[in-house]
Amino acid sequence: MSDPAGPTVRRRHLGSELRRLREAAGLDQTAAAKHLECSNSKISRLEKGQGRAKRMEINSLLDLYGVTEDSAKAKVLDLQRTANDVGWWEQAEYEEVMPSGFGVYVGLEYDARAVQAWELGFVPGLLQTPEYARAVLASDPTRTPTEVDRLVQVRMQRQARLSSATAPLELWAVIDEYVLRRPLGGADVMRAQLKALADASTRRNVTVQIYSRDKGVHPGLRGSFSLLEFGPADPRIGYVDSPAGNAFLEKDRQVRALGSTFDRLRIGALEPEESAALLNDLAAEEN
Repeated sequence: MSDPAGPTVRRRHLGSELRRLREAAGLDQTAAAKHLECSNSKISRLEKGQGRAKRMEINSLLDLYGVTEDSAKAKVLDLQRTANDVGWWEQAEYEEVMPSGFGVYVGLEYDARAVQAWELGFVPGLLQTPEYARAVLASDPTRTPTEVDRLVQVRMQRQARLSSATAPLELWAVIDEYVLRRPLGGADVMRAQLKALADASTRRNVTVQIYSRDKGVHPGLRGSFSLLEFGPADPRIGYVDSPAGNAFLEKDRQVRALGSTFDRLRIGALEPEESAALLNDLAAEEN
């Protein structure tokens, strides 16, 4: 990780601890909500690590859950303090333009050790050039030029994890070949993007594979997804983005299903060396 535990992971740890303490006290979320005079959905969000929790709320819940030992209280309150740090993606200029829920993904990606990504529609965001990213983001007519600029900045800032001096993010991307043949932004933009992909694939922490268009029906046709891996004590998380919204998949069977699909795609794709050669060939065709 770029940080021993960034704010998003800390919030998830805090949420897990609050859920554990509530269940140990034999209480449900309704009882906790009644105690705080808030909605059940707020308790649910706290226990999922979504959003920042106020110190007085945590103190009140600890009292309700019968946590009286000073050291036990201090442990939870210290976690609450560090979990309230603000990530760069939570700055107002970025938060106000990101799609609902995407900030949570960016925070998880920041904390992740590794990401496995299958892309059916676009070059993965972590590997996009600024010009390609702009072409993708500007294709939504509801976005203003200022919003597009800020979203491009978010995309570029995310990529800093790949070149971090300490524990850079490990990325394994499998990309459908049709993505590379879709002329987003024009020939110059695509040529630069294809060359950037080939260059990225030479990094020790980046693996790029292309899934050949000759394969026909394959397990990735249902849509793009990502799998995020953290430390040994934190389970993997699946992420699926769609026109209907984004979804975080955390149940073991869901994550295993995505992992199995990614393995099948990885095995069926061109080897990394073949993929790099194809990327360079396609870039040359754009001349």
